[in-house]
Amino acid sequence: MSNVSRVVIKRSGLPDRVSNLCNVRRADSFLTRLVGLLSRRSLGDEEGLIIVPCASVHTFWMRFSIDLVFLDRQHRVLGISENVKPNRVRVAPNGTFAVLEIAQGNVMRTGIHLDDILIFD
Repeated sequence: MSNVSRVVIKRSGLPDRVSNLCNVRRADSFLTRLVGLLSRRSLGDEEGLIIVPCASVHTFWMRFSIDLVFLDRQHRVLGISENVKPNRVRVAPNGTFAVLEIAQGNVMRTGIHLDDILIFD
C-alpha cells in the first residue's frame, strides 16, 4: 500500500483547491483491497483510502461510518455516498474504476461534488 501526499480538487471554471486529505493510502492488491479499513477503529479527517480497481464497497465488520467517492479512470467524481454506516453495501455507478473512502462528513468538509476531478499527488 502506498501513500498519496495530498488531494487536489479541480472543478470546471474554478481554481484548483488543495483538500484537507493529506494522508490517503492506495489499496491496489487483492489483500489490501480485501482488508481495506477493517482493521481501523476510526479515520481522521485528513485520512482516506483509495481502492483500485473497485466496483462495489461493503462496510461489514467496520466500526465507523464513512463517506464514499466513486471515481472513473480519470478520477472524475461519478457518484457520492455519504454517511455509509457499518454493515452496508454500495454498488458503484457505471464507469467506476476506483472508490475513495474518507471519514464520515468529509465530503461536505472538502467540498467534493459530482464531476470534480481529484488529483492524487
